[in-house]
Amino acid sequence: MTLRRQASSSRLRKATRLALGGALAAALTLGASPAGASSAGHVSTIDAATHRMTVTDHGRTVMTFTVGFGKSGFRTPSGTFHVLGKNEVIRMTSCSANITCNPRSPNYYALTVHWAVRLTSAGVFVHAAPWDHAIGQADISHGCIHLSTADAHRFYDFSRVGDTVIVKNAGG
Repeated sequence: MTLRRQASSSRLRKATRLALGGALAAALTLGASPAGASSAGHVSTIDAATHRMTVTDHGRTVMTFTVGFGKSGFRTPSGTFHVLGKNEVIRMTSCSANITCNPRSPNYYALTVHWAVRLTSAGVFVHAAPWDHAIGQADISHGCIHLSTADAHRFYDFSRVGDTVIVKNAGG
């Protein structure tokens, strides 16, 4: 009986130490998290109904942009996202996006893209699209949010990992 009580007490102490250590590690990680610290105050709202993006810092509008969205069959998803990462230059292909690997398909693309801000792990970005001359008038992307090169560069420079990005009325 005493041996069983000692073993049980030992396991309880060990479990308590592990739980406290985990809680401490979680608290330190949350407090030092670049995403947690950087997301405070930066909120961008992108509205497909108006083709406008409004970027705010602590509630104050600091930038507005005209944007383009995903075309029929490739609608940009609506929802609340957080910036997962940023790439000054990235290679985007329809094959890596699981759209098509066939170069003869009308949905095939292989592009070098600048000023890309990642919103989803599935590959939705806000990025420069110098080939898109219909930004604000027609939606031609495969789900990404298009900006002019100058606007994308400004948004890229302002954005931080963890920032909130709200996409409304996109239908995807």
